[in-house]
Amino acid sequence: MAVSPRGLRVINRAEMLNLILTHGSITRVKLSELTGLNQSTVSKIVSQLIDEGLVYEASRENSLMGRKPLNLKINAKYRIYGLIDVALWTTTLAVCDLSGKMLDHKEFKTTAGNAKDFFDHCSKELSRMIAPFSEPLAGVAVIVPSPLNSHTGFMYYNKTLQWKEVDVKGIIFRNLDCEVLVENDARAAALAELCFVDHVNELSNFVYILVCDGIGTGIVIDKQIYYGAHSLNGQFGAEVIKVNGRWENFSEESTWEENASDLGVTNRYCELTGTALEHDTEQLMQRIIDLAHSGDEQAIKALKETAHYLGVGIANINNGLDPERIVVSGKICQVWDLIFPVLLDQVKSQTNYQVVPLEELIIPSSLNSATFEGARALILQNLFGSQESHSRKPSQESLDPGAPGLRVLRV
Repeated sequence: MAVSPRGLRVINRAEMLNLILTHGSITRVKLSELTGLNQSTVSKIVSQLIDEGLVYEASRENSLMGRKPLNLKINAKYRIYGLIDVALWTTTLAVCDLSGKMLDHKEFKTTAGNAKDFFDHCSKELSRMIAPFSEPLAGVAVIVPSPLNSHTGFMYYNKTLQWKEVDVKGIIFRNLDCEVLVENDARAAALAELCFVDHVNELSNFVYILVCDGIGTGIVIDKQIYYGAHSLNGQFGAEVIKVNGRWENFSEESTWEENASDLGVTNRYCELTGTALEHDTEQLMQRIIDLAHSGDEQAIKALKETAHYLGVGIANINNGLDPERIVVSGKICQVWDLIFPVLLDQVKSQTNYQVVPLEELIIPSSLNSATFEGARALILQNLFGSQESHSRKPSQESLDPGAPGLRVLRV
């Protein structure tokens, strides 16, 4: 289908914003080279972006001859956004600028049971935090550790927190009356990896594995977040695993998630040391990692045994999906040098034929806070990418009939 002039302008604008964001700062000449647009078109679009306050001219680039060209940068204060980042034990509320800098934030305990009251409290508290700022609000990103419909913002369930069937988007919208973007933690992290990590951004297909109290996976196919027919994709953590030629008996205790997550590490460590399992496994997991760094044998053993189980599930994903890369994230990556040899041996034992070296296939994430960066990626996609760049699954009626198909804006 032919692209309308309006659709073409939107594409050119999105591509230039993408390049400015990706490079941090870039000249008009470089934008012309990378986009293939003539300098007149580039200058016209840049002028519009400057007039809108979205882009500004920064320091001049070094030049051996003539006048030094000006660098262009995104104005981080063009908009602010709100963040509700929910983890099993701790929830973070934040107000951020477009660079991801936190202008205000607070943390409190995630409460189980009544999810509606919990999200109502989060949104009212975030509204109070946003009120003192004069900058326009781009929206609120909500990251939750649960299966959900990313378009409607409807959360299906979280067994640990005893949450079920919650209209998260509706609750937040009623209190803040702004754009609300709700996403699963692993999918948001996968989007951040796609948007902000150069060597991953070059890939067409990869699987992102978020290891925390459970295990979540985000799948990217043809540079798009994959959702499945009902937004229930990536539930690999619930699979029953086979270890040392023996199938585990079916129960929640025999799943990949139970054995290969932070909970698997903490359970093993407590069994080895004869200590009681703490309720907040997040803090215990960090202590075990710190102990392993100092040479504690029991901590090292617990981490290595968990790496064995982690390798079982990764091998299954690799055999089933054949991705270009498998990116692993979570606290356990702090001891990557310790766990990777064990994990790799397990994957090799389950791999019938290697096309690429498995050492290159499985890599740790380079992002420090994947869900935080995922929230920022969602906001930037929504703000700068218009309808052509949402990676979130759209409703048919939301599409502009004069615009081309959806694509991910690399930010």
